[in-house]
Amino acid sequence: MLISYCKRMVNVNQAIYSMYRRFLHECKLLRTNEKELKRLADAYFRYRDLLHEQQRIRALILKIFGVLGVQSPDVTPDLARLISPKPITSLEVREDLQLKLWEVLELFLASLDDKATVADFRDFLFKLDWPAPATAQAVDSAVKAHPELFEEKTEGREKFLTLKESVVR
Repeated sequence: MLISYCKRMVNVNQAIYSMYRRFLHECKLLRTNEKELKRLADAYFRYRDLLHEQQRIRALILKIFGVLGVQSPDVTPDLARLISPKPITSLEVREDLQLKLWEVLELFLASLDDKATVADFRDFLFKLDWPAPATAQAVDSAVKAHPELFEEKTEGREKFLTLKESVVR
């Protein structure tokens, strides 16, 4: 019985010692991991920022592609896969995104250095075979519905549309 008890105590002591060593090992590992996490944190957050930026750029490219239609430039197959995992046409993008007139106007004005008239915008849409004709009233309504984006300026008798300074990209 004494021998049995001694064997159990050896096992108990061995378990305690092993657990003690494991505790120290895990603490050391925790410190090492913490140092590496601190070192890699900037890279991790930069990676996440780049992922979000890629999504924003993709969305903008698709909008521009949808607006330009057949006048969009050709891209390499690799770049096309970065933009969209499946082959797409500008008509599909126009239908899928259901771009609003104000979104197209925002892209149009952002592509200009200064200002444009409603007639300039309507000519732009006509040149691109935009499916829905934009009346002057529709453009005016889009401008008035988004005062945070657009401004109207009058010079002489002519009325111009511009993007507000805070949204110009």
